[in-house]
Amino acid sequence: MERSIEVLQTKEENYTLAINNVLLHSKYYPFKEVEIFVENNLDKIKDKKFILIYGIGLGYHLKKIMKIIANDCKVFAFDADIEIIKKSEELGMLDELKKDKRIKLFYKYNKEFFRELSEKMTLVKDIIIYKPSLRILPSKYKELKNLLNSYELSKIAIERFGDIAKDNYYANINEQSESIKDFLNIMNFSDRPIVIVSGGPSLEYDLLNLKKYRNKVYIFALGRTIDILMKNNILPDIITIIDPQNIVYEQMKDYLELDIPLCFLSTACSVAVKNYKGPKYIFFNDFDEKNKDKIIINTGKSVAVAALDIAVKSGSKQIIFVGQDLAYLNNKFHAGDRVEEKVSSISKGIKKVEGVDGNMLDTTMGLLEFKRNIENIISNNSDIEFINCSKGARIEGTLEKDFEVLFD
Repeated sequence: MERSIEVLQTKEENYTLAINNVLLHSKYYPFKEVEIFVENNLDKIKDKKFILIYGIGLGYHLKKIMKIIANDCKVFAFDADIEIIKKSEELGMLDELKKDKRIKLFYKYNKEFFRELSEKMTLVKDIIIYKPSLRILPSKYKELKNLLNSYELSKIAIERFGDIAKDNYYANINEQSESIKDFLNIMNFSDRPIVIVSGGPSLEYDLLNLKKYRNKVYIFALGRTIDILMKNNILPDIITIIDPQNIVYEQMKDYLELDIPLCFLSTACSVAVKNYKGPKYIFFNDFDEKNKDKIIINTGKSVAVAALDIAVKSGSKQIIFVGQDLAYLNNKFHAGDRVEEKVSSISKGIKKVEGVDGNMLDTTMGLLEFKRNIENIISNNSDIEFINCSKGARIEGTLEKDFEVLFD
């Protein structure tokens, strides 16, 4: 259907747009409307160093925000809808914003757009979404819509576990541990490839290879994969955890006496952190006041993303993915699952993704978001060779090889 964009005069003699009869701003009092919008998002605006917004529209809400923020605050506003941006520019609605050095507008929809969006997401705890801008997005922006909708779902999960995460944070910052800067200074991983061992089904195919070539690589385990590695007599070099829930303690409880580094997010399961006897290193995914070294580890809402960012920052020149399937394989979601366990978990939210063998695989919106976060880190580190030995989804920017071929 052809898209209709109509310019309307408001009762205040300002402009609004009707896109296929859907209003972008109030046709009566857009300034009053944005007063309510800003009030509802004040917790994401007041006293913030960085503010991230999706939805530029005609800029009413942005102008209001600019009036109440400090001079040293930075606002990043994204909008992929170039037709709306052009119309807004024609009407002169963005002129004032473009002159303000505190705000940067992003509206060129390309890989750089996603890279910038992902990068700016690491600077804030929450995104402000101007919902009308999302509502009118054409179907060609489906990937972005899925990303932002997935973010909204993730936010619900964060709110659900918010109190747990907060309790973990206060316990963890008072726990005896070193900083991630200390870890990066002490540990040297530059002489061998780093293998990030994720818990996808194809991990089962490479357990023997990990054991066979153990002395030729460094192994980064996750909370979920420590058990399967240890049961196969594979001692990793570090463990990374970010989940706030007690399931992490259950995954680690038989391995609390290990003498290998535990790198943990400030809000990770505090029971696991407290009871772990080996060296412990805390990291942050934002500019928290306790983050004295100002080193941010990109978690991307996935422990594998956190482990990857630590590997990148450690100076490694070759990083290998094992078990990073980002999809269902042979009716399984994790290594060690029974085949029938996946059947009951499939819902209408299942998506498709291209596999390393060219076939289309079942996946989820959440896994696609993790995939995007991994690909963003890869694209920002062209000096590192990334190799995907997993058997699931294609990961852009990686070489696809079988594990044993790397060392034979």
